[in-house]
Amino acid sequence: MSNLKKIGNKLFKQTTELKSHDVELALIDDIRSEMATANKGAIKGIDMIEAAKRPLENSLRDNKSLVKKLARTKKSAIELGAFEILKEVQKFEQQVKENIKTIDKILGGL
Repeated sequence: MSNLKKIGNKLFKQTTELKSHDVELALIDDIRSEMATANKGAIKGIDMIEAAKRPLENSLRDNKSLVKKLARTKKSAIELGAFEILKEVQKFEQQVKENIKTIDKILGGL
């Protein structure tokens, strides 16, 4: 009987250890699953940000090009003495520079 008790105690101890390993493995599997879910959201967010950056970068490029065109037009208006056109061009120039500043700020935050 003493031997049976020893064997029983050893088996019970091994069973407990196996259950402990099963619980640990289940916890690790749960963590892996939750990490995959958490990362999926981050990846989706990053993709959305990248998709938003492209139109902003294009707009920034176009606005910078427009500033150059407005500078040439302003110079021509001054040379021709077309002060009404000059006033209009200056308003456009101010708006385009504000656009550039805002887009730069947004892109800097992304």
